[in-house]
Order: sequence, then C-alpha cells, then structure tokens
Amino acid sequence: MRLAYQAAGLELPARIVWCDSPLALARLAGRMSRDDGRNVRFRLVDRLRRRIASRIEARVHRKVLAAVDSAVNPADLLIAAAAEAVIRSVPEQNLSVLGQLRRTGLSFSGALQAFVAPRSFSSCAAGPQDLPWLGAYDYLREVLGLRSETEPLRGLMQLATSVGWLLPHEHTCWLAERPNLLCGDARDRLHHASGPALCYPDGWSIWAWRGVEVSRCIIERPDRITLAAIDEQTDVQVRRCMIEIMTPERYVALGGATRVGEDETGILWRRNWLAADAWAAVEVVNATPEPDGTRRHFFLQVPANLHTPREAVAWTYGMRAEAYAHLVLRT
Repeated sequence: MRLAYQAAGLELPARIVWCDSPLALARLAGRMSRDDGRNVRFRLVDRLRRRIASRIEARVHRKVLAAVDSAVNPADLLIAAAAEAVIRSVPEQNLSVLGQLRRTGLSFSGALQAFVAPRSFSSCAAGPQDLPWLGAYDYLREVLGLRSETEPLRGLMQLATSVGWLLPHEHTCWLAERPNLLCGDARDRLHHASGPALCYPDGWSIWAWRGVEVSRCIIERPDRITLAAIDEQTDVQVRRCMIEIMTPERYVALGGATRVGEDETGILWRRNWLAADAWAAVEVVNATPEPDGTRRHFFLQVPANLHTPREAVAWTYGMRAEAYAHLVLRT
C-alpha cells in the first residue's frame, strides 16, 4: 500500500482496514465520514496506468505491446463474471450530491468535488477485473528488463497478488480478501451444481447455475422444486434453471409441458406462460441401443418458437429442417 500510494503522489493512509469479503467492505465503507478523505481510485490505478503506458510506448513499439498483452493477459471470462456478480450483489452507495457535500464540507472545493466524485461501488473500488493489465507490465519488467519504467507499478503489482478488492481513500483504504471458492462451467460462467459458485472467507456466497444467479435453496434443495414453484417464478432465466435442475424429463413427466407435435425425429413439448414467455424441449431416442437392448430417451431444450420436432432437432445441429430431412445417417 505504501508503494502504491507513493507512486500516485499520495501519503500512506492512516487506516488500512481488511475485510473478509466485498460485501463486508461495502458495508463498512457505507459508514465512511469526512475523516476518511476523498476517493483516490482514479489516481491510484487509472492515472498511474496512463502515465506508465506513455513511458513504455516511448521504448516499445505498440505492436509489440499488443502482442505481449494478448499473450500475457488473455481475457478471463470467469473472473469477469465473478466481478459482475459481486457488483450486482453489494449495496450501492450512490450518494447524492447533498450527501457528498456533507462529507466534503460546504466550501467551493468541496462543492466541486461533490459534483465530480464517483458515487457507486463499481466506480469507487477496484476489483480483480480492473488489475489484470499489470501482468503485461510485469512481463515487460521481468523479461524485457524495463525496470525503471515500471517501478511505480511495483506496489500495485504486489497488491494484485494478495488482494481481492480495494476501496482507496486519502486517509482510509479498505481491502477485501480473495474468494476461497470460485467455480464455473465449460463456458466460464459462474456455476456449481451442488453449492455456491462464489464464496468468501466470511461465508458470503453467490449461487449460480450456468451463469444465472439463483437462490441457495434452488441449488442445495432441488427436491423442493415443484411445478407450482416454477410457475410462481417471475424471472424467466431463473425459471429455466429450475427446469434444468429438476430435469426436463421429470418436468414433462409431472405434466409441466404439453405435447405439441410428434414425427419420426421425436416429440416436441412446450409450456406457455405469456405470449413472449415459453419453454420447449424435444424428446429424442438414441439411435444406438444400450447393452440391454433398450434405447435411451433424451430431452433437448430448444427455442419455444419452433413448430415441429424435426425443426427442433435440426436446430440442435445448427441446420434447417429441410436440410436435416435429407441426412442419410442420424446418431
């Protein structure tokens, strides 16, 4: 912290407060006062990054910098998804200008600061999604030997290795621990089939199914998902997650959907709630028999605007129904 504040031209804050989660950080910061000083995220992170970038660009060609950045700092969709979930879940301060004036004072400089100061958690704090660019500069420092040019970033680099979130002010800096659990699916969406997808040391957790945040009971007590509970759910995405967790096969067996079509490719099932709110799945039979001679039935969720089983099955292959109908071999 000393190195980071020093590089930004700031004195080390008098108080450094560790929190066990971003939620705890946001709650403590929500009680900040004038004694904590102004928010300095822009000076600590953004302005410093611009200053070092201009130094590096004077030494290294931009094409080389772009190649280093793409190789050292690939996009991490799971980290981005976790950060977005945190931002959505923590209480936003969003202080009014009057609220800022009460903290900064009724002077001209205080009034000016109140109008330009960031007021939301996402604009005041820096999370893991805001610091991966440091990886490229660490490469330039350690591999290409640009130590003097990147020396001001050394504090931020050390922080990035051990801090989850930071909310820096002039006299107080709040820091949050990293998560002790972060789970995703093959597409790097927040996901865990039996527990929280994101969990922090103090127990604060977020449950998610294929990138959709859901309540804890949906994940940990799937036996409590009923047709009535699905119908009462107003969020379309959460409702579809509930059907997936229950399994489309069981949903259909319980009478949740209506048979709307059948042909040689399978059976199309649909459930309508509103004109623009429906669910559909096509029931197909595996072409390869099991060892005991039986054939497994599969339910594939498909867009609800499809009209025939053939059209639905063709959609799962990325084909039109007419093209699918001329296939010689189907699996």
